[in-house]
Amino acid sequence: MWKKFIRCCKQILPLMKNSLLPSLLLFLTLGIYFIAAPLNTHWLLLLHIGFLILSFICCLILLYANRNRPLFFIITITLGYCLLNYLKYYHGTIYNLSNDFYNLTFFMGLLILFFYFLPNRPFFCLDTVGFIAIIFLSLAIGEHLGRQNIGIDFSRFHYNNLGLQIFGLSLYLTILIIMLIHSSIKNDILTSALFFATIDITLALYLSDRPTPLALFFFSAIFTILCGIIHTLCYDRYKDSITGLNNGNAFIKAASSLPAKYGLGIICIDNYKQLAQIFRQSGINEIAAMISRKIKEIEPQAELYRCGSDEFIIIFNGAEKGETYTKTENLRRNIAASEFYLSHRKKPLKLTVSCSVADKKRSDIDVFGVFIRARKILQKTYKFTQNITSQA
Repeated sequence: MWKKFIRCCKQILPLMKNSLLPSLLLFLTLGIYFIAAPLNTHWLLLLHIGFLILSFICCLILLYANRNRPLFFIITITLGYCLLNYLKYYHGTIYNLSNDFYNLTFFMGLLILFFYFLPNRPFFCLDTVGFIAIIFLSLAIGEHLGRQNIGIDFSRFHYNNLGLQIFGLSLYLTILIIMLIHSSIKNDILTSALFFATIDITLALYLSDRPTPLALFFFSAIFTILCGIIHTLCYDRYKDSITGLNNGNAFIKAASSLPAKYGLGIICIDNYKQLAQIFRQSGINEIAAMISRKIKEIEPQAELYRCGSDEFIIIFNGAEKGETYTKTENLRRNIAASEFYLSHRKKPLKLTVSCSVADKKRSDIDVFGVFIRARKILQKTYKFTQNITSQA
């Protein structure tokens, strides 16, 4: 019984690892709300300032890392938070029945959903200007509709005495369901953090008629995103986000701990540039992930690293002379004989890899000498043929 429980935990916990910290932060925030609310003015001011400071810190980190996701998500909720406080000050207790509030929550929800699905791209590109224009255009449309006494809401006759009315609540619940399905499929650190941050924002808007939940849940949302950003950057330092394998930095770090006897192989996906042109970025990422899974399936004990877009390094610890070649050649043959299925493609795809191997010699000072020998023979062979294993 106990062994069964441990076995189940081992299977479940890896699936929950990306959601564990955000969910704990959400439950902690709910606990503070139910136990300590309402908070006094001093604590509300600290939460308000903390939210703005953490938003600024998140933006600085993303600018330094040159990534646009989730930068626009943060800009959206920061502007939404500031405008919501302004509406409460301007309209008073009936702010949640004003057209400005209806339009703000509607466009804010759509922007949150749009930027949630935004792919991770460099911040310093032309797309950035377009995304910023989308944010301010949405807010401008909302303000213009408010001046024309038009509010995007169909539940104004069903007043529920809270912030979000029936239509707004339905909108955000729909957004959460879409995000839940996507985050379950993708299982990504930052995606999970954005999903739980959206739960915080939904609760903040729904309970926005009181100052404590508005400040508390918005602060929890930005803190959850900050944790997700830091976790993602730390993860990406030594992990490849596409395949989940260790990357080149991890290979350099592990170089000093290799045993006295080992073999090194380089596995290169053939016709990578042509495949990337045909299947685009999403397709080539899927191909790399499938190749990596196939390698790990055949050689689960070997150390595998993705050290380039089309290149893997495999280490066979304790390999005898000739063993590295035999195992790598077996990998190449298995991959060439396999059929790979891409998403939204019915026909199977045939893929091949070219490999080179080198065994550790006494004259090799470190693993980089072994790697250079394997790299040279691969480059020499690649000029004439593909789908072959060469030995240095």
